[in-house]
Amino acid sequence: MERPDAIILENIGTRFGDYWIHRNLDLTVHCGEILAIVGGSGTGKTTLLRAMMGLVPIADGKLTILGKNPQTLTLREQIALRQRWGVLFQQGALFSALTVFENIAFPLREWGHLTRSEINDLVALKLQMVGLQPKDAWKLPAELSGGMIKRVALARALAMEAEILFLDEPTSGLDPIAASDFDALLRQVHADIGFTVVMVSHCLLYTSPSPRD
Repeated sequence: MERPDAIILENIGTRFGDYWIHRNLDLTVHCGEILAIVGGSGTGKTTLLRAMMGLVPIADGKLTILGKNPQTLTLREQIALRQRWGVLFQQGALFSALTVFENIAFPLREWGHLTRSEINDLVALKLQMVGLQPKDAWKLPAELSGGMIKRVALARALAMEAEILFLDEPTSGLDPIAASDFDALLRQVHADIGFTVVMVSHCLLYTSPSPRD
């Protein structure tokens, strides 16, 4: 049995007050696809991403994500649905007072219903997945380079075995070499796991295996 498309936008409209950001927008994101939404500042990229995640209300049209329409779900069902995706925010958005380990463990402790040993094992696995060393687990965000912050943020976003990964300007603030390294890491992790990726960016350093403008 084929999986449903990861995200379907049908005749979507978003607005702030009387100002329309999007109107009559149709978009389908297939399961396992990497989709990059590219454009200049102020073109509505991040608003569209937030609409997909339910952080910006949809004024018109219908959103279907992982086979479900969030607008028809109860609050409990919406929370369960949101646990099926991960988000990497601009600049990483790590908790500054928590160590790398505690940042990655945070969603596991909040939602995972796991033992301490299981959390320890999963954090170690995610650190390895993003190319960080065990000793990095006890560093604070202030002790990390920009590239390492992005890797920790990626590990946290994938901590709950996300089926969809949303990325908002994932290489923002990185120098070209660090940005290229992060792109290569994302491609490798995607190839290993096969989750769906939706990212927004003002530029694109690489071409995905199945690009769509």
